[in-house]
Amino acid sequence: MSSYDPAPDEIITPSQFRESMRLVRLQIGIPISVLIAMGANLVCALAIKPGLSGINALFPTLLSPNSLMIELYWALLYVLQVGFCLVLLLARKEATKEMLIHGVGLRFAIANWLQAAWAVFFTLQFFIGAEICILINVINLLSIHFTLLYYPATLKRPIDALLVHAPMTMLLAILFELDWLHNGFVALGWVIEEKKEWGRYTWQAVGFVAGVNVVAAIWAGARRLYLLTAASMYILFSLLFSSPRTNPTLPTTALPKPTPLLVTIIICLVLHPIALVAGVAWKRTREREGRIRLEEEVEQAEENEEHEREAAHGHRH
Repeated sequence: MSSYDPAPDEIITPSQFRESMRLVRLQIGIPISVLIAMGANLVCALAIKPGLSGINALFPTLLSPNSLMIELYWALLYVLQVGFCLVLLLARKEATKEMLIHGVGLRFAIANWLQAAWAVFFTLQFFIGAEICILINVINLLSIHFTLLYYPATLKRPIDALLVHAPMTMLLAILFELDWLHNGFVALGWVIEEKKEWGRYTWQAVGFVAGVNVVAAIWAGARRLYLLTAASMYILFSLLFSSPRTNPTLPTTALPKPTPLLVTIIICLVLHPIALVAGVAWKRTREREGRIRLEEEVEQAEENEEHEREAAHGHRH
């Protein structure tokens, strides 16, 4: 019996039927989109020369990340996406089905198709088209992120947190905090081809890195999003530990980060956990204040009730 089949003798209402069909569409569309995105990225990375990493090496920017760290990030992300597909196909709990249908929806399939299109455009070195795909996808993933706020990650449902929330958060984090910036630098021609150009676009890099990380840190702190904080810090480390080469074939041409950008990355690495801790502390303070007010109201109500009893007793005498 599939996850959308009715139980014997169960009467299906029109609204239940529509929800079942929406789930069926997700169960078909999303796994196919995951396979397409994985296939496109693998072909563009391994079967074509120069592939994705090769093109990154040919167009070094101040925002070129550590390639190994990013490859590991994407590998984990696709493993989690496969897990998401299993959750989707095996969903039984109504709460999980509602989250998948209304919290995620076919927008996740669109996200994967856009990722596949980005890989093709980037490999063809059509960087403007690749940048457009990323920007559209950021907006698409933000809409998923906002609707998932109604179905928050919780330790009471660890599978949903790991296989639904984690891949959505990781994909949004890397597209919003890294990919559109690095791809944008390449599209604008802000590429470092000679050592003397290394500091030419320093302040543009500082502004963009600081901007996206301040926004992400404040949002993660306000909503207490542990997954977003962890993903953001990992991406910053991938920038911190990268040394793009002006000549991809010569290791000696690797250059360090300009000092302003290095300081900005370190400040952002400190900012993310501070914002999260501040958000958690603020929530606990508000909860404590709420409990104190509730206790005071209960005590006041008990005092009023006692006064009323005393007044009623006095009237009888």
